[in-house]
Amino acid sequence: MKYYFKPKTFEFYRNQTIYEFVGVRLYKKYLPFTGDIARKRNNTTQIKINKKERINELYRYERETRKNELIHIFGLILCVGLILIYSNEFSCIDLVFLISLNLYLNIYPIFLQRHNRIRIIKVLLNNGQKNPYDK
Repeated sequence: MKYYFKPKTFEFYRNQTIYEFVGVRLYKKYLPFTGDIARKRNNTTQIKINKKERINELYRYERETRKNELIHIFGLILCVGLILIYSNEFSCIDLVFLISLNLYLNIYPIFLQRHNRIRIIKVLLNNGQKNPYDK
């Protein structure tokens, strides 16, 4: 399972991830409960900043990205399955709406988790820590 979560070479382009090109940063900014604006308004942090616990927090957060991505993968499969099963009962407009909703609720969060994981691994490596995916 770790092989799936390990960042792939195709996910990088120059100094950026491919997810930045599809707007994952904009998506992240406006998430209703955990986006940048909501976190700033609620004064919440995802990672403890102090030097002593920072590395452990980064490893914890990396594991959390895997968990969150898995939840959205299951949600994606379930939604696609339901759309396919009931597709003959929906109009074209309904199908476009449902597919768009699925994109917003599942695909972009998967992209966001992969993007965050890449950033976390980069910070770990820059601080002399080991990559969680190296044996």
